[in-house]
Amino acid sequence: MNGNTRNCSSYFDARQRDGEIKGLFFLDKTQRDTEGKRRTDLHFLDLERGEISDVLSTTPPDVPLGSTVVTCGNHVYTIGGKILRGGILRSLNHVFRFDFKHAERGWRKVSSMLYPRGLPEALAAQGKIYVFKGSRDCFGEVYDISGDSWVPLCVPSIAEYSGVSRPVLLDSSRSRILVHFSGDRYRSLYAYYYNDKSWVCLDPKFPYWSLTVGIVGNVLYVFHEISDEICSWKAYDVQDKKWLPVKWLTEFSLYQPFTAPVGAPLIHLGNDKWCMVWHSITLNCFEYLIFRMWRNGHGGIYAAAVDGYRTSASFGSVNPTILMP
Repeated sequence: MNGNTRNCSSYFDARQRDGEIKGLFFLDKTQRDTEGKRRTDLHFLDLERGEISDVLSTTPPDVPLGSTVVTCGNHVYTIGGKILRGGILRSLNHVFRFDFKHAERGWRKVSSMLYPRGLPEALAAQGKIYVFKGSRDCFGEVYDISGDSWVPLCVPSIAEYSGVSRPVLLDSSRSRILVHFSGDRYRSLYAYYYNDKSWVCLDPKFPYWSLTVGIVGNVLYVFHEISDEICSWKAYDVQDKKWLPVKWLTEFSLYQPFTAPVGAPLIHLGNDKWCMVWHSITLNCFEYLIFRMWRNGHGGIYAAAVDGYRTSASFGSVNPTILMP
C-alpha cells in the first residue's frame, strides 16, 4: 500500500465540518501497479477549494468489474461485481472492507454474500447493508456488520413482475428504504421499513425516477431532464403524496458532455444544500454544482445555485466511483 495512512484518517476527519459535508472521497481504477495489475487509488475532492488530493494507492484482492461501493461510518465496502473467467463474465459474491481510521490494514475480506451479484444496488442503515438486484436467484439480502453474516431480504409481491430501478434511497428519518419499481405497465414507489421488515406501497403510479435522486424531510427530489438550456427537477411530498412545483431563482448552465456518465449522483451536503458531481472524460476533470433547494411557504420549492455556476477540478480518469457519504 502506497501513501501516508495517517493522511487518510485526517482527510476523513476533514470531510465534514459544522454539520456540512465539505469534501468527497472517490476511487479510481485507471492506474496499474508494477506487475501490470489494475489498482484502486483513493482520492479526496475538496468541494470548497476545487482541489483533488491523492490519499492512498490500495488494491483489494481480485478487484472485480461492476462492484458496488457502500460507506458506513468510517468503513467502505466493495460488494459483488463481475470477473472474466474462461472468456465469460461471471458474477461474484465477494465483499471487502476498508477502514479510513486504520488504512494501514488495507482491504480485508469479510463474509461473502449468499448469492453472486453483478452491479448490485446497496446502501447502509443502522449497522446493516441492504443489497438489491444483480442476481436472478435472490431479490435481495442483508448484511449484519457486527455479526458478519448475511440473511435474505423479504420479497414484495411487485418484484415478481417489476424490476428495481437505480438507485435505492435511504429515508433515515422514517427508518425505511425507498425502492422504485419499473414494469411494463406501471412504475411504482415502495418503502421497505427495515425495523419491521415490511413493505408498503407509497404510490402505485410514480412515473419519475432517475439516477439523480435524494430526499430530505418530506420532500423527494428527482432530476428529470438535462440539456444545454434546461435543468428540470421534480419534487414530491412523501407525506401528502403530491407533486410540488419547483422554481429556480438563478440561471445557470448545467451542460453535461455526452461522454460523461449518465446520472450524476445527488449528494445532500447538509440543511438545504445539495451537490451534483460528475466526471467529464472530454475535459479530464470533475465538475460539480452546489445549490440549495427549500420549501418556499407557498406550496412549492425554490432552488438556487450557490456561487451561480459549476466548479471543476482537473483529474484524468476512465470510470471513478464517488463514495457517497
